[in-house]
Amino acid sequence: MDATATDFIPAFKVAHGTRRAECVTRGTGADTFLVEARQTGHHLKEAVVTEGDAGGVWRVASDEGTFMKGTDLAPFPLGFFNAGIQSDLAGRIVREAKAAGIALRGLSLRVVTEYSLSGSFAAGTGQGYAEGVSIEADISADASAADCAALLRKAVDASPAVALLRKPLENTFSLHCNGRRRDPSSLPVSPAASPTDPFLKYAKAPSALSGPGIAEGLIVKTADKTVEDPSDPNGGTNAQGRITWKVNGTGHYDFEENLYRCRVALNRPGSTQFTYVSDETEADRAPCGLTLLSAGIAFCYMTQLSRYIENMKLPIHGVRLVQVSPFAAVAGGHGMAEPCDTHLFMQGEADEAMFDRLQLIAANTCYLHRSMAIATPVEVVAKKDGTEVVRF
Repeated sequence: MDATATDFIPAFKVAHGTRRAECVTRGTGADTFLVEARQTGHHLKEAVVTEGDAGGVWRVASDEGTFMKGTDLAPFPLGFFNAGIQSDLAGRIVREAKAAGIALRGLSLRVVTEYSLSGSFAAGTGQGYAEGVSIEADISADASAADCAALLRKAVDASPAVALLRKPLENTFSLHCNGRRRDPSSLPVSPAASPTDPFLKYAKAPSALSGPGIAEGLIVKTADKTVEDPSDPNGGTNAQGRITWKVNGTGHYDFEENLYRCRVALNRPGSTQFTYVSDETEADRAPCGLTLLSAGIAFCYMTQLSRYIENMKLPIHGVRLVQVSPFAAVAGGHGMAEPCDTHLFMQGEADEAMFDRLQLIAANTCYLHRSMAIATPVEVVAKKDGTEVVRF
């Protein structure tokens, strides 16, 4: 991956599937999303995500902005997570509306995810926190305000992305140092057999499929930057004295093309805004929300690893991981998320105790693993044609 290339592509399809994940397209069934990721530059990372046992395969890239000395060629990890929540929920709203016989004229979402950090990252005492998620859905339809509110409640309950936030999950891990498995001493150990190391599985970098049936502009770096907003300051502190910031995402459902389109950015002034296109239908023209969300989790975890390796000047390199993320939607309209199983691979001259400590530090400071480890507060606001109907 050439980080300086002017034709850099943040996302593309690698392979078609034979059947898209049913928990996405049908609202029932259980599917496992497989993320195979590697660090290719300072903060630049790429992941190959397979949507279920027989689903399509997508390659997505992530980086950090210039304030973290990244290339800013691809979205930051928390942006993927925000976009994934939006898309998954939008798809559920459209599906529930169809089942209820409600004709939607318009659907827009605003999702704000907030995080904080305490302790010292450099000293290895850092602790990440998920402060909360706010979701605002504005529905335009030939239906009553009460029906629109009920529709949103059903969609929220049916969303595996929202379930991942609401239900505490005990994620599991394995550690592979210089080709040998050494399970972590301070994290829940993966019960699974070791997967194939991505470096061994992929002899060459993934390439993009060409041809019809794939949406254009899956992820686009825009020329727009976040402007300073005195009412929404970055770098504030909460009641516990922790440094806080937010990720702001807005989007709308494109009914003409049956795609969801959104824009996400940090509330840090000067941060680049990225747009995403996602697909929650059987057409499989773009990654679904659960793909974006799963990739974001892996990317955030890898960012914390690379930051600590760099800050402490550790002789460790070749960071890559395999992450297994199970999702389900069961009868009765309930979304479910099961614990992530993360297998970390690294090379280097550090002793095994340092590899072990590094994995724990990354898990503690990864905001998205922290989002899963607790019951993250979720507030939902339902609007009909711009007017608030209910808040829950």
